[in-house]
Amino acid sequence: MTPIYVLISTIDAGILKVGQVLRQQAEAVYYVVSWQQTASPTDEAIQQAVIELEKRDDLTLTIIQGRGLSRNRNHAISTAISLLPSPTADAIMVIADDDERICDGAFEAIRELYSRYERLDMALLRGYSIDDNHPIKPYPPQLISYRSRPRSYYPSSWEMTFRSRIWHCGIRFDERFGLGAEHLCAGEEDIFLEDMMRKGLNAFIAPIDLCQTNPQTTGTQQLNPKVLRSKGATYGYCLNLPLAWLRAAREALSLGVRNKVNPFKLFHHLLQGIIYIRQ
Repeated sequence: MTPIYVLISTIDAGILKVGQVLRQQAEAVYYVVSWQQTASPTDEAIQQAVIELEKRDDLTLTIIQGRGLSRNRNHAISTAISLLPSPTADAIMVIADDDERICDGAFEAIRELYSRYERLDMALLRGYSIDDNHPIKPYPPQLISYRSRPRSYYPSSWEMTFRSRIWHCGIRFDERFGLGAEHLCAGEEDIFLEDMMRKGLNAFIAPIDLCQTNPQTTGTQQLNPKVLRSKGATYGYCLNLPLAWLRAAREALSLGVRNKVNPFKLFHHLLQGIIYIRQ
């Protein structure tokens, strides 16, 4: 049976929420909790939470210092790979946040999907709002290639499941992107998938319910200068330079009109991101 590793990234007091993500122990389902620390934890509640997590024999707790969500996710994947019986052993990785709830039957559906499609490298699955259980975004009703995704679709980390073999292809979360990075704060999922496409790997959006989670992500803060820089950097990475400039101009104009703000100021932040990543 192909093992499934649920990779939960958290930081500081976020460790208090991790226990709510875990489900009852199941055959060949394991958890890796990558706990990022910016200071030594002294809170008694945190210490007790760690004790409870370490009681589970299906869970590995690993610690990484500093900030950077992409660093944290890479550390979680690397830890899971190190737990496999051999470097080339097949396993399914499930990216998880510390505030999500995994749907009933998700693990069985994931394992069946990957068993049916041997060439499938990644499946992006459905997420629902933890507040009202509505889909967080429009999802295609059938299995489709990520390359053929609807224009309105954008990837989220909590949708991601993938075979361990993509790690051996050199695919990583780009640590210049994502929360806690020095200059940018989002976009790491787009870059991850762009790198997969460039390697010729196969990613699909699949009609499988994976989790409930918080729909408010960093990327929804559309007028935040760091979010705009991140979006510009994503354009600069994924597109040639003329197209990146064109997308940035369209985005600035659209956001400016909708929010009644100066689009030239928005374009400046987007352009900063393009220049940063191209350099």
